[in-house]
Amino acid sequence: MSIDLQSHLELPYSELEELNLRAKEERLARVPAEQIQGERLKYLSDEKRIKAVTVLFSDLEGRLHMLDYDKKFFIKSWDNLTFDGSSIRGFSAQHESDLRLGIDWPAFYWGPADVFGPGKVMVFGEVIDKNGKPYAADLRAVLKAYAWSLYEKDGYTLNAANEIEGFLFKGTDASGAITKPASSSMSAWAGTTTPFPATRCVCSSTALRKCSGRWDFKTKRTTRKSRLRSSKSTTGMRKWWPRPTKSRFTD
Repeated sequence: MSIDLQSHLELPYSELEELNLRAKEERLARVPAEQIQGERLKYLSDEKRIKAVTVLFSDLEGRLHMLDYDKKFFIKSWDNLTFDGSSIRGFSAQHESDLRLGIDWPAFYWGPADVFGPGKVMVFGEVIDKNGKPYAADLRAVLKAYAWSLYEKDGYTLNAANEIEGFLFKGTDASGAITKPASSSMSAWAGTTTPFPATRCVCSSTALRKCSGRWDFKTKRTTRKSRLRSSKSTTGMRKWWPRPTKSRFTD
């Protein structure tokens, strides 16, 4: 029989949504970071069920890195966090590996305990160089600084989002071939459960053309720099795939 020696924070999804939306409203209202910092530190001190704070940052290729800090240590040392920059591709060299992390207090999040584990909260960090300035390879911080400069200069508000690279269709044979449904309506196509392999794109054109595997909802076509070839499928539709190309490198 297991006994819980300590109660860790596990919030229902409805409460998670409320907390994160409230934090989003503060970001949209551009509440001063110093004010949010004081509120978050007080929350961490008062909430006894939190055991760790996860600090996140991204590298040059957009990979998300996560560092877990004990809550008590984080509260005392949040302004003096360091990490090994040489372990991150594209960051500092081994002989000058130490980099610092500044805390982006408005970017504070509550994550689901069934995914990230109970007793944790998350906050984004900003990489700081040895000279105390923002690190040039921290592209998130670079984008944030650029967006803030445009707001101060011209009053512009920039919105950023992840780019959707493809669609995931339900099915165990997702790597198999597929042909375009008889209906040319994309709404009908998007509603099908037939698996769509990410390495192929399907279209109805019969001429050699360029294709990227990305479907254009307006032109009902795909575009790509590499030339493709076609062959008739068993259902009479056209199936497209990239023409084999020679490697630029030789042994």
